[in-house]
Amino acid sequence: MPQINYKNKPRLSEYEIDKISNDRRIAIVPLLESFLSSDEMFVGKDISVEYSYQGVSSLVAFIEADADKYVLKIPLSPTAEGEALFLKKWEEVGVTVPHVYKEGKLGDHPYILMSFVDAPMLSESIKNGLMKSDIWVDLGKILHNMHKPSAEGYGHLVDGKAEYTTFKDWIASEKVQEKIKYVEEAGLLDTKLWPISNVIDTLVAYDERNPKSSYCHMDFCADDIMASVPLTIIDPDPMLNNGIIDIGCSIQVMSAQGNYDHVEDLKEGYFSNNASYDKSALRAAIILSAYMKFRYWHKTGRDKEMAMVRKYLIETC
Repeated sequence: MPQINYKNKPRLSEYEIDKISNDRRIAIVPLLESFLSSDEMFVGKDISVEYSYQGVSSLVAFIEADADKYVLKIPLSPTAEGEALFLKKWEEVGVTVPHVYKEGKLGDHPYILMSFVDAPMLSESIKNGLMKSDIWVDLGKILHNMHKPSAEGYGHLVDGKAEYTTFKDWIASEKVQEKIKYVEEAGLLDTKLWPISNVIDTLVAYDERNPKSSYCHMDFCADDIMASVPLTIIDPDPMLNNGIIDIGCSIQVMSAQGNYDHVEDLKEGYFSNNASYDKSALRAAIILSAYMKFRYWHKTGRDKEMAMVRKYLIETC
């Protein structure tokens, strides 16, 4: 008789800010188990399940069903939908992504069942000296390609539609502004060096000149790319936005990891056909990303990463 073997249990975050996510993670597990017991792709098969210990925003399970391997990803926020759509849009322009077998809902939470990519993380391969020196130029070109498909609206998808009609609506939203307010009140960024009003004005003006919404990854870094051939892009935090916001986010994450030397390579690849790109808008996007990230990092003790970002901003912005 077919059996389901669970190799481990989902790991819960130790931080208070993740309590809601922890509660949702616990509540989703029985729904996942029921799905594996009843879905046509798994009925009658011996199944092995291993929960990923990476990340806090989704419950991710690696599934072996007889000889086949899959990844089942369930975002913990009921409104965090759209990943399958984003992967398909990127695949249409030649970006390699996991194959999407099916998507749906488990309770109130969207899920996506994808192919398993049998390759190490790109960050691991870079660390071990297995990638060519200009890999970051290639990554910039991939990210630029991902921004080619045009979208409608800004923000996350809710019931299949963007949260906001315009970029100005998104950046003025409560979600964005409460993160900014926390950083200001906690003194996590020097508001005299990087006043948020200037950042917002610069980005709103840029979007008015370049009014295109794209399918943005919002966590495009070596930890979310598989070192397959060709490289496979995984695990986005899918958001509709101006592409400048996405590359700004990537550069901010790279600076947090100390990859200062490779930032110029990423920019070279991304802006390879536009040497006169708007440098002030890019700087504003990097600073905005810091304002957006620092609340969570502050509440989870990531002081080193914040210090690395501040160092980069002082030297370049």
